[in-house]
Amino acid sequence: MAKGDVDRSLAGPLFAIVVLLAATSGIVDAIAFARFGVFVANQTGNLVIITLSLTGEQKASTLTACALALIAFTIGVFVAILIRKALRRRMGIPRARVVTLVIESVLIVLTSLGVLIWGDVDFAYAAVLLLSLSQAFQAAVVTRIVGMAIQTVVINTSLVQSAEAWSMGRRRAAAIAFGTPIGYLLGAFVAALLLKSSAHAALFAGVATAGAATVIAYRIQARGADIE
Repeated sequence: MAKGDVDRSLAGPLFAIVVLLAATSGIVDAIAFARFGVFVANQTGNLVIITLSLTGEQKASTLTACALALIAFTIGVFVAILIRKALRRRMGIPRARVVTLVIESVLIVLTSLGVLIWGDVDFAYAAVLLLSLSQAFQAAVVTRIVGMAIQTVVINTSLVQSAEAWSMGRRRAAAIAFGTPIGYLLGAFVAALLLKSSAHAALFAGVATAGAATVIAYRIQARGADIE
């Protein structure tokens, strides 16, 4: 094993956590884009859409939704960080992570219920708001794994970290970081398939992936896994 690489017994579970959380983002982003023309995890995409809308290159109707997503995510990240900090002081990192991911799951469930009751059109802005907040909380759940900066709501940082770890001979660490694009792709694909029948099924798939990641993260933290 290369110096600083991840222990073999922890590599699999850590990879699974990254893939599952990224899959959650892929699922909700695919749903939000397909139904509302907006991203709720990939805020860079929203900035592009907003710019195109302002210059007349994109439908102006998407401008409000994209701006709402961007603002909700930005405020949500600050709120999530404050909540995470308070929870860590009171109950420790593993339990704080569980609570934070539970909040994310609740927000996704509320979105599904709202769409079920009021429909895609009438609940559109509320859905964008709730899903953007859910991704803000996910972004605050995991920021570093085994010394690498990892984000599960976007793929760019993880791709850089994967390449850097690979260049240093940290093969297992590189694979873990590469779990973000893999998970996001799989999540988006699953959502695309489920959307053919029901948006609610797709949303609950996101709850399932977030829940599975929570369970794994909580269990391996006690085994010395370095997750922040």
